[in-house]
Amino acid sequence: MGSEVLLYLYGAVSLSMIVFNIIYNLILNEKDRRLTSVENRFVKKMEEQLERLDRGEAAEEKHFQKLVKKLSRVGNLNAFDKMLRDHLEPRASEPAVQKYMHELQNVFLQLAVVYRDRENVQAAYFAYFLAGHRQKNHMAVDTIQDIMVDYMKKDNLYCRVNALQALYEFGSPESVVEAVALQDRMGRFFHEKILTDGLLSFKGDHRRLTRLLWERLDRFSDRTKLSVLNYIRFRSGEYQEEMYAIMTDEGADKELRLSAVRYVGRYPYPPAKQALLSFAADRDPNRWEYLAVSVSALAAYPGEDVISALMGAIHSSNWYVRSNAAESLRAHGLGYEELLEVVGGQDRYAREMMMYRLDRKRLEEEDAMERAVAE
Repeated sequence: MGSEVLLYLYGAVSLSMIVFNIIYNLILNEKDRRLTSVENRFVKKMEEQLERLDRGEAAEEKHFQKLVKKLSRVGNLNAFDKMLRDHLEPRASEPAVQKYMHELQNVFLQLAVVYRDRENVQAAYFAYFLAGHRQKNHMAVDTIQDIMVDYMKKDNLYCRVNALQALYEFGSPESVVEAVALQDRMGRFFHEKILTDGLLSFKGDHRRLTRLLWERLDRFSDRTKLSVLNYIRFRSGEYQEEMYAIMTDEGADKELRLSAVRYVGRYPYPPAKQALLSFAADRDPNRWEYLAVSVSALAAYPGEDVISALMGAIHSSNWYVRSNAAESLRAHGLGYEELLEVVGGQDRYAREMMMYRLDRKRLEEEDAMERAVAE
């Protein structure tokens, strides 16, 4: 009897799941149908305006006024976004399309004000929409950027990230710096990597952006400073002296100093060599990060004293230190086979690292051969 009840219950649950999936798919299909229907209506209205522009006439003002009203609904904005991507942007080289997109910037400006006062999810979506359809060198662009900075005041992470992404696309260093400073003052931090990657995607003048960020660096919190330093490391080699000052400042935050060490490893700065050797000679287990990062940076510095320091680091009990030292010695022209002969059987840690590196090198070579054969 009990088994029959369980069987009936299992059948009921299975039937309920089937019914749920059917209803869910019907709802999705209905949403897709509605989205396609709205998109097609936008396409029809757009084509009417493009025909006018092709004839040398101006686009109708009432068309854009209606767009502001319709696109104030996020569902319509979604359909319009799809229409732009599927039907308009593939024709971006056509003069009529360029004129139409130019006129749309004023629509986007008005919508930016509308969605600024909406709840966070809708504001976040509009910021995402704007990042994908910006047009450079338009008279309204500065105003839109000011409004996007206001979006940074919202407490929703996605809204702030999307607003900042829109600013990256617009390409104004001043607006980006103001937005970064605003989120820092409000204590609403992004993860360091999110901010660094975003700054790297900036579409404007990186040299000016790095200069403006550096000028404000002392006013930022350590978390924002770290993102800025990492960004500068990937974009500019013009801050060697400044980075050297940070790496040798014992009062500075550890992560900032380590970022500066990585910088002088990427952009060799002769005065930094002695400081790197001092880090490499430090065997304090509480400062192992300095040792690990410095032996990696020493790959870019010549000299027998460098080789000697790296050979000493090979014997460290810390895996990361040994690994970085082995890579740096290889960069100086010492092969893993030679290093294995040097360390011999005297040090288990060093021997294991050399064997690991040799095995990895062999696998990389085999993989490269397989790709070459496949090609």
